[in-house]
Amino acid sequence: MIIYMLRHGESECNVKRMLYGRTDCGLTARGCEQARAAGRILAGEPIERCVASPLIRASETARLALQGRDIEIELADGLMEQDMGDWENVPFEGVAAERPEIIGDMLQDWTRVVPPGGESYAEVRKRVAKVLDEVREKGRDTLLVAHAGPLSTALALLLELPDSAVRHFWFEQGTRTAVELAGGKSHLLYFNK
Repeated sequence: MIIYMLRHGESECNVKRMLYGRTDCGLTARGCEQARAAGRILAGEPIERCVASPLIRASETARLALQGRDIEIELADGLMEQDMGDWENVPFEGVAAERPEIIGDMLQDWTRVVPPGGESYAEVRKRVAKVLDEVREKGRDTLLVAHAGPLSTALALLLELPDSAVRHFWFEQGTRTAVELAGGKSHLLYFNK
């Protein structure tokens, strides 16, 4: 079984340089093209199902990437981005100026910093693990379409790496990653392709 991972394309909040997780920003024209381009490349892969974050930037990326294929897009709250709490939909530069020590720590290792009023890494990890358990149980080649946080968490879980490993995985927008699960082992096929 292969688990394919696709990060959503560029969103309107990315362009505005906002801190956001649960804010439902749509894709830009560039983001739509990134999703279509990923879909053209994934067209040759034997994807049997798709599970996506319900946030529009991820669900729309899934729809565009799978256009023309008879694959239902299943939405899973467990793949939503980390809730940024009080920092939700706030300009990055503003928070960085007011709280440089916290932003610095977050950029260094986001698993150890809880945004004020937001969601901890442990909470993100728990819900992503639940989605992965369901995907493994079904045993079908599956495309996950989500955000940088949940995808880096999924990759660390699949490769049985410590939580701190997620800071080393930065999923570029519109890129694909794949992990093969066979014989009780996982093998990284490619990353950010």
